Amino acid sequence: MVIDQEIIITCTENDKKVNGKVIRLYRGGLDVAIENTIIKMNLRKNNIYVGNLLGLEFTFIDEKK
Repeated sequence: MVIDQEIIITCTENDKKVNGKVIRLYRGGLDVAIENTIIKMNLRKNNIYVGNLLGLEFTFIDEKK
């Protein structure tokens, strides 16, 4: 995972997928920009990142881990 990498984020409430861009990496998580919004995602389990915004849950599975 690198900064400016394009990733696909999934909303678990409605299964919609959107493209996001990694803007910040830190131990245990990452920040993703989607349009004009930033979602802070925390690492859960080995390769699953989970974030919340406006009452919705978003996930990202890092296939390369």
